[in-house]
Amino acid sequence: MLRPLGLIGVCACIVASAGCDGGKVIAPTPPPATATPTETIQFGGHVVNADVGGAVGNVRVSLLSGQGLLGGGTSAAEAYAKDTATSGGDGAFTLPLSLPMGWTSVYFQLTAPPGYDDTFQGFEPATAADRPAIRMYPTLVIRPGESIEVRVDGGINVWCGFDGYACRRVLVAASPGDPVELEVVSHDSSKRMALGLAIPEATPGHWFPVGPDPDMSVRRLTVPPGGVPYVISDFFTGTATLTARR
Repeated sequence: MLRPLGLIGVCACIVASAGCDGGKVIAPTPPPATATPTETIQFGGHVVNADVGGAVGNVRVSLLSGQGLLGGGTSAAEAYAKDTATSGGDGAFTLPLSLPMGWTSVYFQLTAPPGYDDTFQGFEPATAADRPAIRMYPTLVIRPGESIEVRVDGGINVWCGFDGYACRRVLVAASPGDPVELEVVSHDSSKRMALGLAIPEATPGHWFPVGPDPDMSVRRLTVPPGGVPYVISDFFTGTATLTARR
């Protein structure tokens, strides 16, 4: 069958039109990128000893995660890795950040100096200008043969388990290679206190260090060499006696 020559000529012209101007294809110019509007927020606070009061200096403050930031979650914090602050001798710090307009919340990690445990602090736009007192646990240290009083406070951002049990880290001071048994006895029988070991991949003081679902029936726990135990409260705040034995 003979094809209409006119139709073939039109198709050839369309195919060849891209090469009629020196054989170059000219791409359309993309629209200019629109910069994300930002605002500078002055975050701040002062860090205090959760047990006895008093300022805690030399605490490093950095952005951990945020909602409403580019990328969201912890990935958004990578852009702010160089922006940090350190609390002074009075425990006070100020950390200015240039955040995208419309951010909804941010969490800061407070990395403790020796003798204290890490904690966290959250801010929302309505509380960004606050200068809160951020309580930080001094590290609990116990040795075999000792009994110490323990207070676990739900107002301090150290949590165990996905359901958010208030908890507190314990440092067991014992001879290398020797396991130690811990026992916790709640001061209020209606408020359960338990013990748990940090999972190996968890950093002490970070979210959910004892795993997704702590066993609140554990009153005695054998801590292996290098193990990191936590005292866990079934309520926001609880007190107990902690005893260490060989």
